[in-house]
Amino acid sequence: MRRHQLFVHESYNCMLFINIILPVFIMIFSGWALERFGKIELQPLTISSLYLFAPALVLSALLKQPIHSEQALDVLCFMLLYTAVMMVLAKLAGRLLNIDYDSRQALTLTTVMMNVGNFGLPLSYFAFGDEGLPISILVFVAFNIPLGSLAIVIAQGKQAKLSAAVKNALKIPILHAVVVALALNIMHVEMPIFLLRPLELLGQAAVPIMLVLLGMQISRTHWRIPGGFMLVVAFLRLLVAPLMAWLCCKLLHVDGLERNVLILQTSTPSAVLPLLYALRFNTRPDLVASTIMITTLLSAGTLTLLLYLLPLLP
Repeated sequence: MRRHQLFVHESYNCMLFINIILPVFIMIFSGWALERFGKIELQPLTISSLYLFAPALVLSALLKQPIHSEQALDVLCFMLLYTAVMMVLAKLAGRLLNIDYDSRQALTLTTVMMNVGNFGLPLSYFAFGDEGLPISILVFVAFNIPLGSLAIVIAQGKQAKLSAAVKNALKIPILHAVVVALALNIMHVEMPIFLLRPLELLGQAAVPIMLVLLGMQISRTHWRIPGGFMLVVAFLRLLVAPLMAWLCCKLLHVDGLERNVLILQTSTPSAVLPLLYALRFNTRPDLVASTIMITTLLSAGTLTLLLYLLPLLP
């Protein structure tokens, strides 16, 4: 009987990996192979995704069903609390490691900023389908606020100008798409079919393009593995982060599907965008790039385990 239960659990874990995690990595590998053998320009795809496909996905997903103000507030409160908790943990880890200022900034960037977009959004969609999509879109948008502002401040270090960081956040078109969707929802305005259909089709392109872009970016990354630094960051990002997300949900009394989406999407590997900031401001880009690659690879195991545990959480 016990052996049978073990077999069932192992089969279930295997199916979770095959049906949810593996498709994500196959698409990432496609991007990696495309970059390795095709030498495709990254910038046009990045601009297309950021300014066209991702906003279309946001608009179409949020317009298909009403946005509940209570749900949006839950996600925003979660983002603020979770980011603050992870910031504190990153600062403590930096001091314990006794590393230089730039390395501490790199550690904070890679620990606090997770890949809610071109990894978390498709992962959440594969795990929860259309039902979880509006919540995962809200998570994506909420966490783009610190990703487009706080991350820049961290990367710049002492040179940072808060006003410039805020302007940068306001330039993200995804935020504009959310404002439009919220306004239309509040006014109970229905988008005409001839506009909604192309929006849906453009939005459907966002998920594969995001994953292909991630694979291409990983292919271009030159990486190294410093032992202590990498172990601490991987531990915080992939193991401690899900626990903190669960505790934040408990404190905010968030449960059910909303809780599961929040925990899963914020337990993803380190975000790719901070690498661009690290390169721009020379904030140990070698450490940032290494962390992105290592946490992305290790997340295949940690996220499979998390998907198994999510339905069992109290």
